[in-house]
Amino acid sequence: MLRRPVMVLVAALLCMPAFTIVADAQIGSLLSCPISTLTGSNSPEQIHISLSQDESQMQVIWATETQTGSEVEWGLDGSLDNSAMGEETCYDHDMVFHSGVMTGLEIASNYSYRVGDGNDWSDVYTFMTRDVSSDFTFLAFGDHGLSSEAMDTTTMVGDSGADFLILSGDISYANGEQSVWDDYLNSNQGVMSNMPWMMVPGNHENEPGYEFTAYETRFEYPSSSGSDYWHSFDYGPIHFTGFSTEHDYSAGSEQYQWLAADLADAVQNREQIPWIIVYGHKPMYTSHGDATHDEDAELRADLEALFVESGVDLIFWGHDHFYERTWPVIDAEVQQRGDSENGKVFSGAHAPIHLIVGTAGRGEYDYSDEQPPWSAYREQSYGIVKVSVDITGESLQVDYVRQSGEIGDTFTLRQGDPVPQKEDDSMPAPSVLLTMMAMLMAVMFREPRSHSSRA
Repeated sequence: MLRRPVMVLVAALLCMPAFTIVADAQIGSLLSCPISTLTGSNSPEQIHISLSQDESQMQVIWATETQTGSEVEWGLDGSLDNSAMGEETCYDHDMVFHSGVMTGLEIASNYSYRVGDGNDWSDVYTFMTRDVSSDFTFLAFGDHGLSSEAMDTTTMVGDSGADFLILSGDISYANGEQSVWDDYLNSNQGVMSNMPWMMVPGNHENEPGYEFTAYETRFEYPSSSGSDYWHSFDYGPIHFTGFSTEHDYSAGSEQYQWLAADLADAVQNREQIPWIIVYGHKPMYTSHGDATHDEDAELRADLEALFVESGVDLIFWGHDHFYERTWPVIDAEVQQRGDSENGKVFSGAHAPIHLIVGTAGRGEYDYSDEQPPWSAYREQSYGIVKVSVDITGESLQVDYVRQSGEIGDTFTLRQGDPVPQKEDDSMPAPSVLLTMMAMLMAVMFREPRSHSSRA
């Protein structure tokens, strides 16, 4: 049932209380906005939207150079009939950050919106709400930044027609220079203002002197835990879970407990939402041989069993600057090499496929000379992953698209039991030859058993 648009008061025009990410870290903590010291423009900038757990809502965040009011107006098909007040947040940087929530959104509808203080307004931007009855696409990548290759990736995203993007950490590479964050969000505003980008933190979001404060202030995501470091949402037939490899994920930790509860709920709801996709930054499986990128064993020890037991289908990672896909794998052991002759279709694999997608624009990494047995495909290039989703939940088509537009890798996930593998018609297997000999010796007809042509 469609909800009627309503006006909501998200918060009065007050700054959030001060607190720190780390108990003894005062630099970079959220602060009361210093009204008397900030001067500049009231014009909104760095505008970007994100999904909510509630499909009738959309979050919007923006920045101004001065402390001023926070208001968002929105409406269907070019109108701006609805409005809500927002809230303001500051940290140790000469900007004020504003957030607001657009509510009462109808499904499969085109909305216009603008943000400002009631006097100085942004341009009008648009977005589409979720369509629960049609196929859709989403994108995935990690390790973005501001290089020319990164901006080419942003252009690909804008031209893709996708519904939303998930970004697996290492976002701006500000590394403590807060103006880099401003440049990053302004450079990507043309796409981020119209398409939700759902992000998790990487190691480069843990900045000297700031910890994760810039990330936490500039982005807000749906989470039953109240944390912006891990979150989940449902979109069509997929449950998405984003988590932080940069915070404690060991058994008993706050994040682990949240992950376990979130995935348990997803399992209970599997008949309605059959797919589970997870994304984080540092990968659980990687061909990268650098000793500084060796967290994979720790991740497997702490989280692989949880992901396998929860039936996670697909996991996106960043951190390593190349593309790599695993076979369905558990404890480094391949569980399936595909149902089709070319190994590109997976039905009822019962083990996650891992994708490293650190291909958005940072310098390419080398990987080990010998490809591990669990690694199905890898390449060094810039590009994005595009996932085409059958709204019925029957299949996911996954393509790695290079910046040239060529498809570097492609595979399909399907629900259900595995399809029997095709026999090798060129030469009978030894077991079949023995059976044929036994048949001749016994002078009796017997139907030969099918066999697998793949190891």
